[in-house]
Amino acid sequence: MALRPYLLAILLAFTASACKSEPEVDPAEVAAKRKRDLDNARIRLRDGKVADAKILYQNVLDGEPNNPDALYGMGRVMYEESNYDKARELLEKAIAGKGDDAEFHAALGAVHVSQKNPAGAAAAYGEAFKLDKSNGDYGLKQGENLNKSKKFAEAEAVLREVAEVDRKARFVLTELGDALREQGNLDEALNTYMKAQIENPDDKMAHAGAAFVYEAKGDNKHALDEWSTYIRMDCCSEFSETVARKKMLELEPAAAGG
Repeated sequence: MALRPYLLAILLAFTASACKSEPEVDPAEVAAKRKRDLDNARIRLRDGKVADAKILYQNVLDGEPNNPDALYGMGRVMYEESNYDKARELLEKAIAGKGDDAEFHAALGAVHVSQKNPAGAAAAYGEAFKLDKSNGDYGLKQGENLNKSKKFAEAEAVLREVAEVDRKARFVLTELGDALREQGNLDEALNTYMKAQIENPDDKMAHAGAAFVYEAKGDNKHALDEWSTYIRMDCCSEFSETVARKKMLELEPAAAGG
């Protein structure tokens, strides 16, 4: 009989503890909220509301630290905040968890561009282009960065493919012309630049590329014509001041003499 009060006390304590316990969480409701946060974050990031997007992505990561979509989104937030090291870390982690999303690789490519790492950018955009062959911009950016990495033959192959699958990718012909010119294929490079000028009349670098080719072929008069056109299209940029105008001064005497 002496045990009865003791047992009653234990039962009351257990009952009180059970009453104070947290209500059971519905996993479906958690998943639905996570999806809402990701959708809303994506919209806010698209609309330039970076701080709002950051809060929503963090909400998801607090509950699921390895969520690939949240890691990707937070990586893009870090990119917008110019925190490129953190952006790269998050995007690489996102890709490790979901490597078949072309946008993830393209976002990493943009980070490498900002970090002045063309080889890394070419690799990342190359993965994006493999995953989405219909998006010529990915291949164009891969080619651009291969050119910057001085991998001109690789750039040529990629840019030829882009020109076939997505001719509307702006400036693909000029980039292809650059790759050809750097390999010494002057005649094909010149033809490619001329096509670029016809297809994109505002493509000033197609005129610069043609000028370089004409100079390499010893045709200073036509080189001057192309540089003159370039300067009319771009009077005051750094390239115009440090390259185009200097070329005009160098080539004018030679053209006048020949």
